[in-house]
Amino acid sequence: MKKSMVTKAGAILMAAALVLSAAGCSGGKSAEAPAAQTQAAGEQTEAKEADTSAETSAEASKGSAEAQAMDPADYKVALLLPGTANDKGWNQEAYEGLQAIEQEIGCKVAYSEKVAASDYENVFRGYADQGFNLIIGHGSEFSDAAMNVAPDYPDSMFCITSTDVCAEPNVCSLENLNSEQGFLAGAVAAMATKTGVVGSVGGMEVPSIVYYNEGFVQGAAYVNPDVKALTAYTGDFDDAAKVKEQANAFIQQGADIITHDADAAGLGIFEAVKDADGVYAIGAVGDQYELLPEKTITSATNQISQAILLAAEYQISGELEPISYKFGVKEGVIGLADFRDMKSMLTEEQHQEIESIKEKIASGEIQVKQ
Repeated sequence: MKKSMVTKAGAILMAAALVLSAAGCSGGKSAEAPAAQTQAAGEQTEAKEADTSAETSAEASKGSAEAQAMDPADYKVALLLPGTANDKGWNQEAYEGLQAIEQEIGCKVAYSEKVAASDYENVFRGYADQGFNLIIGHGSEFSDAAMNVAPDYPDSMFCITSTDVCAEPNVCSLENLNSEQGFLAGAVAAMATKTGVVGSVGGMEVPSIVYYNEGFVQGAAYVNPDVKALTAYTGDFDDAAKVKEQANAFIQQGADIITHDADAAGLGIFEAVKDADGVYAIGAVGDQYELLPEKTITSATNQISQAILLAAEYQISGELEPISYKFGVKEGVIGLADFRDMKSMLTEEQHQEIESIKEKIASGEIQVKQ
């Protein structure tokens, strides 16, 4: 099977790691998919039967959404975002992945932003009706809609981020390990704090955000069990005023290092930190240094854009499977942004410890709960 050209050396390395970290859905892959869902795959298998007769049943089980390599110019990718594409965080990171698919591979792309929950299924169906090959729902909240719609469109692959949902023949997921992201933020916060109190503000209390906050607490405790790690949720991904209010409440409780995982609403922590003496921010998802250069120590990054690019590469080459792909520190998706001129917030020994922590997470020596 012909493989598509991966445009970055880093993507090649990540692809190898991706295969090793893939996890199948509960119950395993079925030996034989229903005939109605594999008609196209059956036709492709017949064409190859002389050369691959021993692989017929295995090819059929993969389903028509991934059975053969495609021409990138004929390949279409759609992205559904719960927020805005320019939120300087979670949604923008996914949008940048879509842009990379268009610019680096040459595919046709489309996206819908601020998709309301009541419209999830209709938007999925709209793209599938237009023949989009890969339709990505950005966030675990899209899981149920994808599972409901996918059986009606076996020629499209539905891919959901921030979850482990998957189903044959055409639902897969890209599970970014938010707990590892939060762990790194918590470790840095525990090293940088002068008051012994740090905080993390989450948006909606959904699994991925909960994992970040839980990782934050675990990371802070790993560095210093005496540090008090505060966490809270505002129940919203758009209202920056709510996040600012919660950040100010943490500051009143003595917190001097504050992070977030709240999408566009997370911009509120920078507003709170800006006017508070001796209080600093740790950004999230993207490198948010430019939002408040004089007070942003680093950012706990989550480059889901790379995972989205790889999903397209895999499907174009006929290798994307209906399983859950996991991305964390080991795969180079989770990490920390450059400390720049805030490097002096930590000692040289602490910077070395941060590198050691990343290595231990990647090797499995440190087990981050998720």
